[in-house]
Amino acid sequence: MPKGTDKKRLYMLILNSKAVVCDNSGALFARCIKVLKGSSASIGDTILVVVDKTTPNSNIASGSIQRAVVCRTKKEKQREDGSLVRFDHNSVALVNKQNMPVGTRVFGACCNELRSKGHIKLATLASALV
Repeated sequence: MPKGTDKKRLYMLILNSKAVVCDNSGALFARCIKVLKGSSASIGDTILVVVDKTTPNSNIASGSIQRAVVCRTKKEKQREDGSLVRFDHNSVALVNKQNMPVGTRVFGACCNELRSKGHIKLATLASALV
C-alpha cells in the first residue's frame, strides 16, 4: 500500500467504485456516482449507480442511473461480538425509490446488517445470510 493512503478509502464504495450487481434485474456491473449519506458507503447503505453492462433483452438499459444497496464489500465490517466479515468483491442490488428490490432473486451471501438497516425484503431474498 502506498505511503499516505487511507486503507478505508481503498475498499469501501466511494465515487467511481465498481461493483458487481448481485440480483437478477438484468444489470451485470455498476459504477458508483453518488453516496447518498456520507462520503463512503458500507454494507446496507444506499448509493446511486450507473449501469455499465447489462444482459441481452433486459429491462435495465446500459448507462441508466439507478439506486442500489450495498450487499458486500471488500472492506471488513466489525460486529459487536468482535468478529469480522469481509468478501472478495464489492456487490450491490438494485432497488427502487421505496427501497424495494428490482430483481426477484439475490445471488450469493449477504450480511445480517441489511436487516438491521431496514432492507428486510432484500435480506429475505438473499440465498444465505452471513
